[in-house]
Parts: sequence; structure tokens; C-alpha cells
Amino acid sequence: EIPSLNNLSNYLNSLVNILLALDKPIIWITPNGLTINLSTMKYEKIRTSSKLIPNSKPVTITLPTKKLDKIKIKRSFMPNLIHSLDASNIHLLINKLNYILPIYTIHDCFATLPNDMKELEMLVKESFIEIYFKNGNYLKTMHEHIVNQIRSYTETIIDSKGIEHININGKDFEIPLIPDSFTNEKVMKDFIEGLLRSKNFIS
Repeated sequence: EIPSLNNLSNYLNSLVNILLALDKPIIWITPNGLTINLSTMKYEKIRTSSKLIPNSKPVTITLPTKKLDKIKIKRSFMPNLIHSLDASNIHLLINKLNYILPIYTIHDCFATLPNDMKELEMLVKESFIEIYFKNGNYLKTMHEHIVNQIRSYTETIIDSKGIEHININGKDFEIPLIPDSFTNEKVMKDFIEGLLRSKNFIS
């Protein structure tokens, strides 16, 4: 229902599909510098019995294989990305607080004393803006990091329109560009101004 979010989802899924086609994990660096490696492995069940215990009944154990569980990785990428960004928001927020306010956090929920809610709300907004818009745009930084991963695994070809492609087992993959609405400076400025005016907290 929201075209810009649909475009963002399609863009991210295209990057994920390329990495999984290359049989590689998805690695990204959060705004506060933490490297996330999403490399869920497949497991296989093995039926065995103990030679140390006479007449022991066979048991089934589950052991990891060396194969990526691509379905689980694809399903879990977006939630893990969002959780990592929420955690970055808290890291930046704590640095801004400098122990001035008492604070409680659970994922993307924040609580403090009633008299401090207004100040906390503004600090959360400032941290949010710092994540996505400081030093340019976090999505651009993440895009460059993931595309560089792809380039490190295989050769890329640039077509006459300037679009980058790779070939994996005879199949052509186009490296997607960030949707325009997430790089347009006017849109970003309007978003920041709207965010600062918005009411995010219930106090």
C-alpha cells in the first residue's frame, strides 16, 4: 500500500537474491560499526546410539551442515536488519544522554520519568536522524558495502545504460540501484523536518 516501502523491499530482496545465488552469507555493518553476518546453516538429523551404554535406545541428534539455509536467511534478513538499526538507535541515544536521564529500553520502545519524556523524545529523533542522514545516507553506505561484497566474489559487467550485471550459472542478475525516493535530497530534507515535528511518544 506504500509504494516507496514496496520499492525498498524489492531493492533489498534483489541484493539478497544475488548473494544467495552466489551461495554467500549476507553481511552488513550497522551505523554504530557492528558487523552482522547472517549465515544460517542447514541442519540434518542423524540417528545414533551410544556404545558406552549397553542396550541403549537410538537417539536422533541434529547437526549443522556446510550448506546455507537460503530460505531462512531470506525470511529473516529484513527483521534482522530492522533490529540491528533499532539497536544502533539505542547505542547513539545512550551516548547523547551522557547519564543525564534515567532510561529503560526494549527494542524500539523507550521509557523514562514523566518530566523527562519530552527531552527523551527529541534525543530519540536526533539519534534516528543521525543513523539515516549523518554523513550522507546510511542506505548508500550499506548499498556500497553489499555491492562490494558481490564484486569481490565474481566479475561484473556494465551494460550500455550503465547498469551493472553479473552472471551466475548462466543466469543474469542486475545489481539494483537504490530507489530514487531514498536518495533525493529534497525528500530527505522534508522527511527530517516532518520527523522533528511528529509526535512519537505517549507521555
